[in-house]
Amino acid sequence: MAAPATPTSAKASQVRPRSRFAALSAREILLFAGAATTFVWGAWVTKSVAAQGSGQQEFVQLQLQGIIGEYLQAQARSNADEQTAARQTAVFMAALDETVSGLSRSGKVVLVHEAIVGGEVPDVTQGVKTAVYAKVPRPQPAQALGAAPQGQAARVEQEMQAFMAANQGRQRDGKP
Repeated sequence: MAAPATPTSAKASQVRPRSRFAALSAREILLFAGAATTFVWGAWVTKSVAAQGSGQQEFVQLQLQGIIGEYLQAQARSNADEQTAARQTAVFMAALDETVSGLSRSGKVVLVHEAIVGGEVPDVTQGVKTAVYAKVPRPQPAQALGAAPQGQAARVEQEMQAFMAANQGRQRDGKP
């Protein structure tokens, strides 16, 4: 006859041995697989972000202050009233911003001229000016628009010549 089962021997028979693969439990295998997947995904994202513009970006310089200053001087010399000048300047600035943004979308890193300390960086200032002025007309000086009558311009010129002739003798003597 068989010996009666004791409580300890019953527990031992109910406990299943855990299945293992390469000395790892199923939970450890899942954790390892999740960590490996996360690592591979992270490496792929890093590579994609880092290589996104690799080799395609080019540094260029732009004399932005010169372009804006030149336009503002031309606008100040024009015969446009304040509202018209403000509207035209806003259109110019929008066109300039669009042109510079287009450079950066094409993979160029735009540096203002003043930021360049050394090295050779291509200057795109003339190309930007050409592109902007293709969209926005240059302000015309007041005389080119006929704002000053011909007689007035001639009178101002005669007065300047008379002033120069009258003061020429004093300057030769060394007196102010």
